[in-house]
Amino acid sequence: MKVFYSLALFTLLISCKDNNDVATKADSISQKEVPNTKNTINKIPSEFKSEIRPSEKLKLQQVYTDVAEYAGFNEGGDYSYVKIKKNNKVTFLTSNLTSEEGLKYTLGDIYEFKWKIDSVFISGDGETRDFTEWFVSAKKVKDGSVTLFRKKYPKPIKYYWAEEEDKYSTEFKDYLYTLVEYYLANSKSELVKANLKDPNLNLTYSIEDREEEGHSYTVLGIANEFESRTSIMQWLYVDNETRVLYEYDLPNEKLIEFK
Repeated sequence: MKVFYSLALFTLLISCKDNNDVATKADSISQKEVPNTKNTINKIPSEFKSEIRPSEKLKLQQVYTDVAEYAGFNEGGDYSYVKIKKNNKVTFLTSNLTSEEGLKYTLGDIYEFKWKIDSVFISGDGETRDFTEWFVSAKKVKDGSVTLFRKKYPKPIKYYWAEEEDKYSTEFKDYLYTLVEYYLANSKSELVKANLKDPNLNLTYSIEDREEEGHSYTVLGIANEFESRTSIMQWLYVDNETRVLYEYDLPNEKLIEFK
């Protein structure tokens, strides 16, 4: 009987040792094959690239100064974005500006922008950190197309919308007003340019919502008002998700991005 107990105990000890060896080996393999996720996430590149200065190697948190056109302001998600245009390339500078702060700049005007490369955290992905261009400040250095248009056409532009669509905030209506000014100041349409030469021009536009091929748009019908009648000179579509501005090409029945 003692021999039986001794053999059983010996077998149990060997089994435990084998299991411990397997566990140790598995841990060793796991440590080798699974990367250190924390170190991977926290690794910071030594240099960065940007369309604003495509030929340069940029440094983290160093403030850069560039002269560029102010091309708009967007809000959405955790951050807001200052849109600038330099050498026909558009860049969105991440910011924490409010609508009131972002919309105080005039579309088309030329500014001296201060910006830097800094961290941004992407929601919905475990707050993953990335790096991007951040807005620091802006100082106007030159009048742009919209300012020059306002000097040439000082009369307010009238606008209206259907009663059932009276849902637009003051900030959004101000934004649309500036978009209309920007379009009129930069339009290449022969019809628009001909209308702008009319000394009796009374500009007006309508505002409405439309769904086209799964996209939601705010549609603006720019017109010349004469003796209580309106003559549409151009339809504009504003993508409500991306804020991209489109001209409606009536003969070809398609949208063309306005740049």
